[in-house]
Amino acid sequence: MAITTTTDTAVVIEKRVSEIVTETLIQNAIMLGAVKDFTAQVSAGMDRLDVPLFNALAVQDVIENANMTPQSIVLQTAQLSLNRHKSIPFAISDKASIQSKAMLVSEAVKNGAKSLSAEVDNYLLGLIDANASQRFALSLNALEDIAKAKRVLDVQNTPKVGRYLVASPLFIEALLKNSGIIDADKFGNSEPKQAGYITRIYGFTVLESSSASIIDGGFQVFCQDAIGFARQIAPKFESQRQVLGQKTDYALTHMYGGINLDPAGLRMAVFDADGV
Repeated sequence: MAITTTTDTAVVIEKRVSEIVTETLIQNAIMLGAVKDFTAQVSAGMDRLDVPLFNALAVQDVIENANMTPQSIVLQTAQLSLNRHKSIPFAISDKASIQSKAMLVSEAVKNGAKSLSAEVDNYLLGLIDANASQRFALSLNALEDIAKAKRVLDVQNTPKVGRYLVASPLFIEALLKNSGIIDADKFGNSEPKQAGYITRIYGFTVLESSSASIIDGGFQVFCQDAIGFARQIAPKFESQRQVLGQKTDYALTHMYGGINLDPAGLRMAVFDADGV
Protein backbone atom coordinates (compact mmCIF):
# COMPACT_ATOMS: atom_id res chain seq x y z
CA MET A 1 0.00 0.00 0.00
CA ALA A 2 1.31 3.45 -0.94
CA ILE A 3 2.10 5.82 1.92
CA THR A 4 1.25 9.47 1.36
CA THR A 5 3.51 11.83 3.29
CA THR A 6 2.97 15.47 4.17
CA THR A 7 5.55 16.35 1.50
CA ASP A 8 3.51 14.54 -1.15
CA THR A 9 0.39 16.36 -0.03
CA ALA A 10 2.18 19.72 -0.16
CA VAL A 11 3.30 19.04 -3.74
CA VAL A 12 -0.26 18.22 -4.79
CA ILE A 13 -1.56 21.38 -3.10
CA GLU A 14 1.09 23.56 -4.74
CA LYS A 15 0.29 22.06 -8.16
CA ARG A 16 -3.42 22.76 -7.75
CA VAL A 17 -2.81 26.28 -6.48
CA SER A 18 -0.50 26.91 -9.46
CA GLU A 19 -3.38 25.93 -11.74
CA ILE A 20 -5.62 28.41 -9.91
CA VAL A 21 -2.98 31.11 -10.32
CA THR A 22 -2.80 30.43 -14.07
CA GLU A 23 -6.60 30.56 -14.36
CA THR A 24 -6.72 33.83 -12.42
CA LEU A 25 -4.03 35.36 -14.62
CA ILE A 26 -5.91 34.42 -17.77
CA GLN A 27 -9.15 35.87 -16.39
CA ASN A 28 -7.65 39.12 -15.08
CA ALA A 29 -4.83 39.96 -17.51
CA ILE A 30 -6.83 41.55 -20.30
CA MET A 31 -3.85 41.88 -22.65
CA LEU A 32 -2.94 38.18 -22.86
CA GLY A 33 -5.75 37.53 -25.32
CA ALA A 34 -5.15 40.73 -27.26
CA VAL A 35 -1.52 40.20 -28.32
CA LYS A 36 0.32 37.57 -30.35
CA ASP A 37 1.44 34.75 -28.06
CA PHE A 38 4.72 32.97 -28.90
CA THR A 39 4.87 30.89 -25.71
CA ALA A 40 4.63 27.61 -27.63
CA GLN A 41 7.95 28.39 -29.33
CA VAL A 42 9.86 28.86 -26.07
CA SER A 43 11.93 25.96 -24.75
CA ALA A 44 14.42 25.37 -21.94
CA GLY A 45 17.78 27.08 -22.27
CA MET A 46 16.42 30.11 -24.12
CA ASP A 47 16.88 33.64 -22.82
CA ARG A 48 15.25 35.21 -25.85
CA LEU A 49 13.10 34.34 -28.85
CA ASP A 50 13.86 35.53 -32.39
CA VAL A 51 10.57 36.63 -33.95
CA PRO A 52 10.59 36.93 -37.77
CA LEU A 53 9.54 40.23 -39.36
CA PHE A 54 8.67 40.24 -43.08
CA ASN A 55 8.87 43.19 -45.44
CA ALA A 56 5.85 44.32 -47.44
CA LEU A 57 5.65 43.22 -51.10
CA ALA A 58 4.49 45.52 -53.89
CA VAL A 59 1.82 44.55 -56.43
CA GLN A 60 3.00 44.61 -60.06
CA ASP A 61 1.17 44.76 -63.38
CA VAL A 62 1.23 41.70 -65.60
CA ILE A 63 2.28 42.85 -69.09
CA GLU A 64 2.05 40.57 -72.11
CA ASN A 65 5.47 39.25 -73.28
CA ALA A 66 7.29 41.03 -70.47
CA ASN A 67 8.89 39.65 -67.35
CA MET A 68 7.95 40.90 -63.93
CA THR A 69 10.63 42.02 -61.52
CA PRO A 70 11.13 39.60 -58.65
CA GLN A 71 11.21 41.12 -55.22
CA SER A 72 13.60 40.06 -52.51
CA ILE A 73 12.17 38.70 -49.29
CA VAL A 74 14.02 40.57 -46.56
CA LEU A 75 13.77 38.51 -43.40
CA GLN A 76 14.48 40.44 -40.26
CA THR A 77 14.15 39.29 -36.70
CA ALA A 78 13.14 41.02 -33.52
CA GLN A 79 14.46 39.72 -30.24
CA LEU A 80 11.85 39.00 -27.60
CA SER A 81 13.84 38.96 -24.35
CA LEU A 82 12.52 36.60 -21.69
CA ASN A 83 13.80 38.77 -18.90
CA ARG A 84 10.80 39.76 -16.80
CA HIS A 85 11.14 37.39 -13.83
CA LYS A 86 8.46 38.50 -11.40
CA SER A 87 7.48 37.17 -7.99
CA ILE A 88 5.16 38.01 -5.11
CA PRO A 89 6.58 36.66 -1.84
CA PHE A 90 4.60 36.62 1.39
CA ALA A 91 4.66 34.89 4.76
CA ILE A 92 1.89 33.78 7.11
CA SER A 93 2.60 33.10 10.76
CA ASP A 94 1.19 30.05 12.50
CA LYS A 95 -0.77 32.29 14.86
CA ALA A 96 -2.39 34.24 12.03
CA SER A 97 -3.16 31.06 10.14
CA ILE A 98 -4.86 29.44 13.14
CA GLN A 99 -6.75 32.46 14.44
CA SER A 100 -7.88 33.94 11.14
CA LYS A 101 -11.50 33.49 10.19
CA ALA A 102 -10.58 33.74 6.50
CA MET A 103 -8.59 31.30 4.39
CA LEU A 104 -5.43 33.40 4.36
CA VAL A 105 -3.40 31.39 1.84
CA SER A 106 -6.26 31.16 -0.64
CA GLU A 107 -7.04 34.87 -0.43
CA ALA A 108 -3.38 35.85 -0.63
CA VAL A 109 -2.89 33.67 -3.70
CA LYS A 110 -5.87 35.23 -5.47
CA ASN A 111 -4.73 38.76 -4.66
CA GLY A 112 -1.19 37.91 -5.73
CA ALA A 113 -2.36 36.51 -9.04
CA LYS A 114 -4.36 39.68 -9.68
CA SER A 115 -1.24 41.75 -8.98
CA LEU A 116 0.77 39.65 -11.45
CA SER A 117 -1.99 40.17 -14.02
CA ALA A 118 -1.92 43.93 -13.54
CA GLU A 119 1.87 43.96 -13.92
CA VAL A 120 1.68 42.06 -17.24
CA ASP A 121 -1.01 44.41 -18.56
CA ASN A 122 0.92 47.49 -17.48
CA TYR A 123 4.08 46.28 -19.24
CA LEU A 124 2.39 45.38 -22.54
CA LEU A 125 0.37 48.60 -22.61
CA GLY A 126 3.60 50.44 -21.85
CA LEU A 127 5.12 48.93 -25.01
CA ILE A 128 2.30 50.43 -27.04
CA ASP A 129 2.66 53.82 -25.37
CA ALA A 130 6.42 53.82 -25.99
CA ASN A 131 6.31 52.67 -29.63
CA ALA A 132 3.17 54.22 -31.12
CA SER A 133 4.19 56.82 -33.69
CA GLN A 134 0.64 58.13 -34.01
CA ARG A 135 -0.60 60.15 -31.04
CA PHE A 136 -3.71 62.32 -30.87
CA ALA A 137 -5.34 64.67 -28.39
CA LEU A 138 -8.73 63.66 -27.05
CA SER A 139 -11.70 65.66 -28.25
CA LEU A 140 -14.91 66.35 -26.35
CA ASN A 141 -16.67 63.53 -28.22
CA ALA A 142 -15.62 59.99 -27.33
CA LEU A 143 -17.37 58.43 -30.34
CA GLU A 144 -15.62 60.78 -32.74
CA ASP A 145 -12.26 59.86 -31.19
CA ILE A 146 -12.91 56.15 -31.77
CA ALA A 147 -14.05 56.79 -35.34
CA LYS A 148 -10.80 58.68 -35.90
CA ALA A 149 -8.82 55.78 -34.43
CA LYS A 150 -10.52 53.45 -36.89
CA ARG A 151 -9.56 55.68 -39.80
CA VAL A 152 -5.96 55.85 -38.58
CA LEU A 153 -5.65 52.05 -38.65
CA ASP A 154 -7.58 51.80 -41.93
CA VAL A 155 -5.11 54.12 -43.66
CA GLN A 156 -2.28 51.77 -42.67
CA ASN A 157 -4.17 48.76 -44.11
CA THR A 158 -4.33 47.23 -40.67
CA PRO A 159 -6.29 43.95 -40.69
CA LYS A 160 -9.92 44.38 -39.72
CA VAL A 161 -9.76 41.28 -37.55
CA GLY A 162 -7.93 41.49 -34.24
CA ARG A 163 -8.31 45.18 -33.52
CA TYR A 164 -8.41 46.20 -29.87
CA LEU A 165 -9.22 49.36 -27.97
CA VAL A 166 -8.01 49.51 -24.35
CA ALA A 167 -9.54 52.44 -22.51
CA SER A 168 -9.22 54.02 -19.10
CA PRO A 169 -12.26 54.00 -16.79
CA LEU A 170 -12.57 57.76 -17.37
CA PHE A 171 -12.87 57.32 -21.13
CA ILE A 172 -15.37 54.48 -20.74
CA GLU A 173 -17.45 56.78 -18.54
CA ALA A 174 -17.39 59.47 -21.22
CA LEU A 175 -18.38 56.91 -23.82
CA LEU A 176 -21.32 55.62 -21.77
CA LYS A 177 -22.52 59.17 -21.22
CA ASN A 178 -22.56 59.82 -24.95
CA SER A 179 -26.17 60.07 -26.11
CA GLY A 180 -25.31 58.18 -29.30
CA ILE A 181 -24.38 55.05 -27.38
CA ILE A 182 -27.85 53.58 -27.91
CA ASP A 183 -27.82 54.05 -31.67
CA ALA A 184 -28.66 50.65 -33.11
CA ASP A 185 -26.44 51.12 -36.15
CA LYS A 186 -23.39 51.44 -33.84
CA PHE A 187 -24.14 49.22 -30.88
CA GLY A 188 -27.11 47.02 -31.82
CA ASN A 189 -29.32 48.07 -28.89
CA SER A 190 -29.34 49.84 -25.54
CA GLU A 191 -27.59 46.99 -23.71
CA PRO A 192 -24.28 48.90 -23.22
CA LYS A 193 -26.13 51.52 -21.19
CA GLN A 194 -27.86 48.89 -19.09
CA ALA A 195 -24.84 46.66 -18.54
CA GLY A 196 -22.36 49.48 -17.97
CA TYR A 197 -19.76 48.21 -20.41
CA ILE A 198 -19.14 48.00 -24.15
CA THR A 199 -17.70 44.98 -25.95
CA ARG A 200 -17.52 46.06 -29.61
CA ILE A 201 -17.53 49.41 -31.35
CA TYR A 202 -16.45 50.46 -34.85
CA GLY A 203 -14.62 47.16 -35.37
CA PHE A 204 -12.69 47.31 -32.08
CA THR A 205 -12.95 44.84 -29.23
CA VAL A 206 -13.19 47.16 -26.23
CA LEU A 207 -11.25 46.41 -23.03
CA GLU A 208 -11.09 48.52 -19.89
CA SER A 209 -7.94 48.97 -17.82
CA SER A 210 -6.81 51.20 -14.97
CA SER A 211 -3.16 50.70 -16.00
CA ALA A 212 -0.85 53.66 -15.43
CA SER A 213 0.33 53.19 -19.03
CA ILE A 214 -2.98 54.65 -20.25
CA ILE A 215 -2.61 58.29 -19.31
CA ASP A 216 -4.89 61.32 -19.09
CA GLY A 217 -8.07 59.27 -19.14
CA GLY A 218 -7.44 58.25 -22.74
CA PHE A 219 -7.18 55.02 -24.69
CA GLN A 220 -4.96 52.96 -26.96
CA VAL A 221 -5.82 51.14 -30.18
CA PHE A 222 -3.73 48.46 -31.83
CA CYS A 223 -3.72 45.37 -33.99
CA GLN A 224 -3.12 42.00 -32.33
CA ASP A 225 -0.07 41.37 -34.53
CA ALA A 226 1.62 44.57 -33.35
CA ILE A 227 2.68 43.27 -29.92
CA GLY A 228 4.26 39.91 -29.07
CA PHE A 229 4.31 38.02 -25.78
CA ALA A 230 5.96 34.83 -24.55
CA ARG A 231 6.18 33.13 -21.17
CA GLN A 232 9.08 30.88 -20.15
CA ILE A 233 8.13 30.02 -16.59
CA ALA A 234 4.46 29.28 -16.15
CA PRO A 235 2.93 30.86 -13.04
CA LYS A 236 3.81 28.67 -10.08
CA PHE A 237 3.15 28.64 -6.36
CA GLU A 238 5.76 27.45 -3.88
CA SER A 239 5.95 27.26 -0.11
CA GLN A 240 8.65 26.63 2.49
CA ARG A 241 8.13 25.91 6.16
CA GLN A 242 10.18 28.02 8.61
CA VAL A 243 10.00 26.03 11.83
CA LEU A 244 12.18 28.34 13.95
CA GLY A 245 10.17 31.34 12.84
CA GLN A 246 6.84 29.53 13.28
CA LYS A 247 5.69 30.68 9.87
CA THR A 248 5.43 29.55 6.26
CA ASP A 249 6.94 31.47 3.36
CA TYR A 250 5.12 31.52 0.03
CA ALA A 251 5.93 32.85 -3.43
CA LEU A 252 4.03 33.33 -6.67
CA THR A 253 6.47 33.45 -9.59
CA HIS A 254 6.53 33.59 -13.39
CA MET A 255 8.84 34.81 -16.16
CA TYR A 256 7.86 36.32 -19.47
CA GLY A 257 8.78 38.87 -22.12
CA GLY A 258 7.10 41.20 -24.59
CA ILE A 259 8.09 42.95 -27.79
CA ASN A 260 6.89 45.53 -30.29
CA LEU A 261 6.40 43.82 -33.67
CA ASP A 262 5.62 47.04 -35.51
CA PRO A 263 8.93 48.97 -35.75
CA ALA A 264 7.26 51.90 -37.52
CA GLY A 265 4.57 52.10 -34.85
CA LEU A 266 1.81 52.61 -37.42
CA ARG A 267 -0.53 49.79 -36.44
CA MET A 268 -1.16 51.34 -33.06
CA ALA A 269 -2.23 54.75 -31.78
CA VAL A 270 -2.48 56.57 -28.48
CA PHE A 271 -5.14 59.11 -27.53
CA ASP A 272 -4.46 61.29 -24.48
CA ALA A 273 -4.91 64.86 -23.27
CA ASP A 274 -2.34 66.59 -25.46
CA GLY A 275 -1.44 64.07 -28.20
CA VAL A 276 2.26 64.28 -27.36
